[in-house]
Amino acid sequence: MTHQLWYTDEHDGKSHTHQTQTKLLTDCVRASTSPQRLVQRAGILLDYAESGNKSLVASKYSVGRDTVRRWCERWHDCQDELERLEAEHQAGTLSDPMYRREIETILADAERPGAPATFTEEQKRQMIAVATRKPEDEGVPVTHWSHELLAQRVIDKGIVKTISPAHIGRFLKECGITTAPKSVLRASQH
Repeated sequence: MTHQLWYTDEHDGKSHTHQTQTKLLTDCVRASTSPQRLVQRAGILLDYAESGNKSLVASKYSVGRDTVRRWCERWHDCQDELERLEAEHQAGTLSDPMYRREIETILADAERPGAPATFTEEQKRQMIAVATRKPEDEGVPVTHWSHELLAQRVIDKGIVKTISPAHIGRFLKECGITTAPKSVLRASQH
């Protein structure tokens, strides 16, 4: 029986796995620095290629049969890409580390559905620029930014159409920028 991890040789008609791919998947499983999701996914593929039994593999990794099926299908769907990588590796134009990174990319989480990013990189850059300037330099008569004032300022400047104070607070926290607590805020003495 031909398993989804395998390819069929045009010359002999038999199913085979590329030795290099098997080795690189095994390296992923054995590397102490590999993320556990990568270890699990590579292990699922290797074990399924060996046993051909989705139930057995699912039981070993404490996942559902659908998880095993999905990863085998994903590997199968990438066969053209895997064949290209194997050809480049055989030609000497793709090193083992680069080949492994490509396999890790195939085994990475897929894009998640949902709304697109709220702000462009340019908008983020402009918001950071405003947040790192003194409010007085922006024409706001206070000594320190609050989330409310900063949100209103980036809206007034036309950087974004809308942003809540809570969202700007989360954004600044991600960037490592802090604003003053409310007790520090006061009108400018100038």
